[in-house]
Amino acid sequence: MNKNKSTEALLVASDEKRDKKIYQAGFIPGWIGEGGLKPEPIHEFNACSWSWHKGKKLLHSAAKSIDSRVAERRNIRMANTANQKRTTLNTIHTSYQMVAPGEFARAHRHTVNAGRLILESSGAFTTLNGEKVYMEPNDIILTPNWVWHGLGNDNEELGAFWVDFLDDPLVSSLKTIFFEVRDEDYEAMEENHDSPYHIKWRDLDKELENLDSGVDESHGHRIKLDTTSIPSMDLFMERFDDKMKTRAIKSTANHIFVCVEGSGSTQVEDTSFPWERGDVVAVPSWKSFSHHSSVKSTLLEITDQPLMELLGWYRSSV
Repeated sequence: MNKNKSTEALLVASDEKRDKKIYQAGFIPGWIGEGGLKPEPIHEFNACSWSWHKGKKLLHSAAKSIDSRVAERRNIRMANTANQKRTTLNTIHTSYQMVAPGEFARAHRHTVNAGRLILESSGAFTTLNGEKVYMEPNDIILTPNWVWHGLGNDNEELGAFWVDFLDDPLVSSLKTIFFEVRDEDYEAMEENHDSPYHIKWRDLDKELENLDSGVDESHGHRIKLDTTSIPSMDLFMERFDDKMKTRAIKSTANHIFVCVEGSGSTQVEDTSFPWERGDVVAVPSWKSFSHHSSVKSTLLEITDQPLMELLGWYRSSV
């Protein structure tokens, strides 16, 4: 009788004495317990979301006692709800960050690739390799590996806020983080109105409005941003028509979505995560997700898909 070898369960008879000797010698028997090979990926991070309404209040409160000269940066980490996680997902992390009125935070650089989506700014800037770049709401500022970047706010009344996104969980797991700091003369610094690391919202908004009306059922009106300077992440800006619903997608890439404008929800497996401006939704790899807009809306998508493709690990259900 022929047996289907692909469905046969392989069992090893227990032998406590034998296995104890293996443990005592500093090994682990590879035939018992969970191994690393599975039919499909298993993720230790949860799908979850964070509210900008709550985050802004917390940052305002923190500004009363947290001095950026001491804390380096005033931010609150979007830690995954899975047990004892300090990062958003296993390769990408996000935080809400604030620069208070009239405040300056010293420049630093690191091997971590990062960027920020500006939520509120009226006179705030990032310094990039010694040049001052002013930030408008919905602009994106990239701070690639080893680029010096500091923060400042010329406005004496209003704070500036944004969502930081960075690949520090990946760099940390590879043990390749380097970090340096320096002081800069912000007042004497020249302005750069055309930095390659500055993606301006006014240009993105115009491009989205001029896109062909035809859309893929899995996406809204979607454009890929020029982020070759941060090769570990791809960024997309995606606009949805009123009450638009996308087809579910599942892939081996991690995804983070930030609501730029409008409102709606993201369905991840059996859970719905509502969003409005500034809210963040994290979708771990190999979790099915789809979007549903309540009104005309725009999402920023941050994904580690280029890493998965580079290593030949990208798989998708579509």
